[in-house]
Amino acid sequence: MSTDLLWSARHVMVIVAHPDDAEIQCGGTVARLVSQGIAVSYVLCTSGNRGTNDSTMTSDQLTHLREAEQRTAAECLGVSDVNFLRYDDGDLTYAALPLRRELTRLIRQQRPDVIVTHDPFAGLARYDVCYLHPDHRATGQVAFEAAFFCAGGSLFYPDQIVAGFAPHQVGALYLVMSDVPDGCVDIGATFAAKVTAIRAHQSQWGRQPDLEDFFRRMAEQAGARWGVPLGESYRLMR
Repeated sequence: MSTDLLWSARHVMVIVAHPDDAEIQCGGTVARLVSQGIAVSYVLCTSGNRGTNDSTMTSDQLTHLREAEQRTAAECLGVSDVNFLRYDDGDLTYAALPLRRELTRLIRQQRPDVIVTHDPFAGLARYDVCYLHPDHRATGQVAFEAAFFCAGGSLFYPDQIVAGFAPHQVGALYLVMSDVPDGCVDIGATFAAKVTAIRAHQSQWGRQPDLEDFFRRMAEQAGARWGVPLGESYRLMR
């Protein structure tokens, strides 16, 4: 798989389910893109408003905390354009239609060349909670539909076109968390920035004593197939 479409893009939109998904799955790539002058924007479908075992924490408090953490993490990688859609954590499967409309509008408004999102087809043969998380799969499916079918079609959501958001065809999707990746980005030069960004998500990773080693092992595994010491792997859909 060639990553040329990433490096030739003017704007890459990262669409993920929760705060910390982007940093964990593609933080090193994002830092490289930004360093090369490529615009990167984030779309967070949820604010992770149920992602805690702390019984004293309310959903509103957690939303505020995790959005603040996400903004800080994005800034660590050079990203300032962060969009929160605020659907309920865990319920994206049941919000597919309004979410698709909203993602279509954002794609038409921001007009990215490339989208990075979850692989909606991953994990069929694996029992890994991260891959089987319903929000990850729902986000990938809806982002795929919005990018490939809706955003470029004039008969999808014509009210958006009347409002000034013209149809836009995305060139490609790079899918994270895939069980069949076909390429890799070398993040050796940006791994430290990735770790710093992940550390910003203190509510999720503040108690992980070996955080850097954990993500180093993940990056080593991702890059091994392509002879890259530290990598982030993707499945390309043109």
